[in-house]
Amino acid sequence: MKEYPNLIELDDIWSHFEGFPLAHVATIDGDQPRVRSMALIAYNKELWLATKTAWDKVIQIETNNRIEFIVEVRTEKGNGTLRCTGTADFIKDEATRIQLASEIPWFSSYWISPDDDNFTLIHLSLNLIRYDHPYDKMKYTVRL
Repeated sequence: MKEYPNLIELDDIWSHFEGFPLAHVATIDGDQPRVRSMALIAYNKELWLATKTAWDKVIQIETNNRIEFIVEVRTEKGNGTLRCTGTADFIKDEATRIQLASEIPWFSSYWISPDDDNFTLIHLSLNLIRYDHPYDKMKYTVRL
């Protein structure tokens, strides 16, 4: 994977992950990429996704857990993106599911409880973040 030559710290960009921004998440379906918008959940300096178990993306991640997503960075001075690459892992741990469910404001609109069979919690482990800065228009690799 190509890294950008300039470096920036994770703490310098973390705020862009907060507030449940839309992440445009790509998975692999056989030999075809699939992209969908999902709310990114930033909790305890880690990134998560929540979805319905019956949706195709769950099968795609079970088959190949490598993912990539972007988060748009929109400011009054310009627009940029965070392009994040890593893996997605399903979380079965009851305590973690309860904690994350309590952090998701729209949880009850989709699921009955954290042990709902249709609630899939996904933890994102990133190995590369590339940042197109909205102000200086430089490209950065984020130190992980």
